[in-house]
Amino acid sequence: MFRLDRDKETELPRYYPVFIDVNKRRCVIIGGGNIGQEKVEKLLECDADVFVISPEVNPHVEDLASSQQISWDKREYQQGDLEGAFIAIAATDDNTVNRQIAKEAEDRNVLLNVVDVTHLCTFIAPSVARRGEVTIATSTGGASPALARTFREKLTTSRILEYADLAPILAQARAELVQRGLKVVPDHWQTQITDGLLNLVQSNKSDEAYKFLMDGLLSEAIPIPVS
Repeated sequence: MFRLDRDKETELPRYYPVFIDVNKRRCVIIGGGNIGQEKVEKLLECDADVFVISPEVNPHVEDLASSQQISWDKREYQQGDLEGAFIAIAATDDNTVNRQIAKEAEDRNVLLNVVDVTHLCTFIAPSVARRGEVTIATSTGGASPALARTFREKLTTSRILEYADLAPILAQARAELVQRGLKVVPDHWQTQITDGLLNLVQSNKSDEAYKFLMDGLLSEAIPIPVS
């Protein structure tokens, strides 16, 4: 019979969920294979300054370096490579090197992800579903990456993620309320996020959708107190 092991020594950490701004920050990736490439691409999407350290990289990473979108040091990892790093990612299959990287990251207080070696990580990368401005991140805390991917795949094909299409119109309404010196309590905001509003937006009836939203918000809007 299966029994869940609650041994404190092997219990997975309870991670604090957070999104990190890496814009123009030094992010070091050790390893330039397919996994390293995936990490490079995701960091570039967030406008990070990416530095790859690896004696060999796959063709796409090499192209990124040739076009000066990233920096690439063509060599093995060595002590001191994490100096000035905001975060680091170890994408190697060498346990000895991974432990050396983890030790330096700890000494320098650099956030570190060691791919598939949870106990050496100070942060782990969630499975991500994106649509427009909305990002939904799912993590099992290292217990089962496959389960996290399953959540992502089901979210990607579900009606729930379609609500991301409302982000632009909601942002516009929020800005107008602030400009008019008004605020709406969060609970009332949420009551306005409906299938009806989503259907209008997805039917390209933007003006009608915006009026529908603003009428609902203004019915409960109150002046922002002047300090």
